[in-house]
Amino acid sequence: MIRNILALTFIVILYYTLRTVFRSARQAYYAEEKRERLKGEEMVLDPECRTYVVKARSTVRRISGKPVYFCSEACAKRHEEKSRN
Repeated sequence: MIRNILALTFIVILYYTLRTVFRSARQAYYAEEKRERLKGEEMVLDPECRTYVVKARSTVRRISGKPVYFCSEACAKRHEEKSRN
């Protein structure tokens, strides 16, 4: 009886240990894959919320003839409203 309980305990511990190791490996793999996808893409600073955004995915507005990049449409509108006042 005690031998069965110890065997079951060992199996459960082994299961959770292996699950944790494989999850960590999978997360590291996908994080590396994501870094590779973003590698070499130009980042621009959003003047409204002060976050960096990938230039190709940003929202662009022409202000005084120059392109200004925003992280979202909401930030672009907020910036335009502040500029008008």
